[in-house]
Amino acid sequence: MKVSKRKQIITSIVMGSTVAALAAPNANAAVQQPEGVDKSTPSSDLIAQTKPTQQPLVPNPKITIDGAPPTPGVGLATPTMPRAVAPPVGDISVSNLDATIPQINLESNARINMVLKNTPAREVLESLARSANLNLAYADSVLSADGKAKTEANISLNLRNEPVQNAFNYVLQLSGLEANRIGNTIFVGNRLPDSVRETIVRTLRMNQVSSAAAANFLTTQGAETQIAFTKVDLQTVGEGASARTVETRTPQILALKANQGNGPLLLTGLAVSTDERLNAVTLIGSPRKVEMATSLLTRLDARRRQVALNVKIVDVNLSNLNSMSNSLSFKVGDGFLSVDKGAAVYNYGGSTPATNGQVNNISNGTPIGALNLPGGSQPFMDFQPNAPFSSQTSGDANGLGNIPRAGFGTPGNPLQPGVTTFTPAIPGTPVLNAAGNQIGTTAGTPAVYTYALPTNYAVPSKFLSTLQAQIISGNGKILTDPTLVVQEGQKSTVNLTQDVFGGFKINTVAGTGATTSTREPIIKQAGLSLEILVNRIDDNGFVSVGVSPTVSSIGSTITTTDGDISLLQSRTLNSGEIRLRDGQTLILSGIIQESDRSSVSKVPILGDIPILGALFRSTSKTNQRQEVVVLLTPQILNDNRGQVNYTPGVDARLMMGR
Repeated sequence: MKVSKRKQIITSIVMGSTVAALAAPNANAAVQQPEGVDKSTPSSDLIAQTKPTQQPLVPNPKITIDGAPPTPGVGLATPTMPRAVAPPVGDISVSNLDATIPQINLESNARINMVLKNTPAREVLESLARSANLNLAYADSVLSADGKAKTEANISLNLRNEPVQNAFNYVLQLSGLEANRIGNTIFVGNRLPDSVRETIVRTLRMNQVSSAAAANFLTTQGAETQIAFTKVDLQTVGEGASARTVETRTPQILALKANQGNGPLLLTGLAVSTDERLNAVTLIGSPRKVEMATSLLTRLDARRRQVALNVKIVDVNLSNLNSMSNSLSFKVGDGFLSVDKGAAVYNYGGSTPATNGQVNNISNGTPIGALNLPGGSQPFMDFQPNAPFSSQTSGDANGLGNIPRAGFGTPGNPLQPGVTTFTPAIPGTPVLNAAGNQIGTTAGTPAVYTYALPTNYAVPSKFLSTLQAQIISGNGKILTDPTLVVQEGQKSTVNLTQDVFGGFKINTVAGTGATTSTREPIIKQAGLSLEILVNRIDDNGFVSVGVSPTVSSIGSTITTTDGDISLLQSRTLNSGEIRLRDGQTLILSGIIQESDRSSVSKVPILGDIPILGALFRSTSKTNQRQEVVVLLTPQILNDNRGQVNYTPGVDARLMMGR
C-alpha cells in the first residue's frame, strides 16, 4: 500500500465522533505507522500524525452498531438581530440646466493635423483662424478683474484629422481667453471690452422670492451685484451745552462677488442689479449667461405651499363627589342631643344660653336663643312675653294691633311657617243714598290667623334620624376648533384669553441725587393660547409642524396691600417638530392633572364603632381629573387648481425674448 507524499488524513471513530488530523508534508519527519499501513514503506514517505509516546484517548473503544442513524446534538440557537433598515426616502424634484460653454462658430469644415509644444496661445489662434479664412484681433496686456496683468498661456497640442472649429475652441478653453465673432473677425482677449462683446439686458419681476435674495443667489454662482446704500456718519461738534450732533450722509455702492475656488462659477461676467419697489432683478451680460441666470431664477421663484390646519383642543374636566352623612336627635329628660353630619350638640334646659353678641345688641324685649344646632342660631325678640304659644289672635297685620310671637308669623308675612291658618281682612263697604252720596260704611271683618310651634318641636322627645347619601358626577368640555391657513416657514398664533391682574412691578431709575420709582401693573393672560409653526411642506405630501398649546386658569387669589392678586395654573405642551401626512390626524394627550380629596367628620369614640359608627360620622370623597387633548389635522392646499394659464401674444413674446 502506497501512502501519498502530499497529505495524509487519519480518521478514527471514538464514541460516535470523528477526529480528523491534517499535517503538511514533511519528508524528514519520523512517524509512527498506524495499523493497516505497509510497514515496508519508508518512513520518509509518511506524514507525522501523533507523537510516538502519545497515548490514545480511549485505548479500547467499544463500537455498537444498532442500525439507527446518528442523532444530531441539540445546540442553542444564536439570537438574531434584525438588519438595519434605513428610513424611507421620497421622490426628489430634479431639474437640470445646460451649463455648457458657448462655442465660436468658424463656419468651416476644414480638418487639420497639428503638433505643438509650449506654443503661445495667440500664435495658435492666429494659425487656426487663418486656416478657416477668418481674421483675428487679439487684445494684449488687458488687466484682469483684480487689476493684475494676466500672463499669456502656452499651449501644447497633438491633433490628427480634427475639425479646425473644435481645435480653435479647445485653445480658447485651455487658455481661459474670451472670444466673440463679429462678421469675419474674431476678437480675442483676456477680458474683452464691452464694445466688442455681445451683451443683452433682461429684467425679471420676481413673484415669490425677494429681489435681494435672488441677487444673492446669483452672486454665489459668480455674478457681480452692485448694491447702492447710504453711509451715515454722526459727529459731535462743540462741547458742553453748545454741543450738537452733525449727521453726514454719503451715497455709496458696494460690489459683491464670489471668491474663486476649485468649484466652477458659471455666471462670471454677469452683472446683477435689484429694485426693491418692483421686486425686480436686472441681468446684464452675454446671452448665454443671461439665459442660465434666468433658468436658475425660474426654479428659485417657486411658490411656497400652504396648509390648512384644523386644531381641536379639548379641555376635559371630570369631577366625582361621593358623600354620606347621618343626622339624628332625641330628648332625654331636660337634655336634648343632636348629631348633624358628624357634629354632636348636647343642650340641657329649655334653651341655649345667650351669647355676648345677643346680649349686647338687645333693643327691646328679652333675648331668647334658639336651639344651637349646626348652621348657626337665629335669636329672636319676644314682643309679647305673656302671650301663649298656641292661640288665636285677631287684628290688623300692620304692627298696630296684636302681634304674634316673633320668629313664627310676622306682620308683613303671616303665611310664614309657624302660622297654621290665616283669614284675610275684609274692608268695610260704603253706603250710598239715591243721589250717589256716601252716607255711611258697613263694618268690615278683621284678619284672623292662628299660629303654633311645629309639631316636632312641640314633642321633642321623639327619636329622629335622617340618612343622606349622594353621588354627584360632572364633566365639562371646552372645545376650541379653529382652522388656520399657514404658509410654509410661517408661524400662526391664536389667543382666547382674558386679562388678569397679577400685581405691580416696581421700576427704579437712578438719577442725579435722587432715585425715581414707578409702579407698573402686571397683566397676565388666562385662557387658551395656541402657537403653530409650519417648518416644511415637501413634495411628497408631508407636513413638518410644531404645536405649542397653553391652557391657563385662575388657581387662587392672594390678598395683599395692593389688592387681590390672581395666581394662574397653566398646562403647556410643546410637541417639537412632527411630520404628518396630508389629511393625517395627530392626537396629543396625557396632559393630566388629577386630585383626590377625602374628608371625614365624626363624633369622638362613637364615630369609630364598627357599622353603627356610620350614624355618627360624615364622609365626603372628591375626585377631579383635568386633561387637555390636542387633535391636529393638516390639509395641503392645491394652488394649481383653477388657475388660468396666460399665453402671451406675438409682440409680448418678442419683447420678453421668448
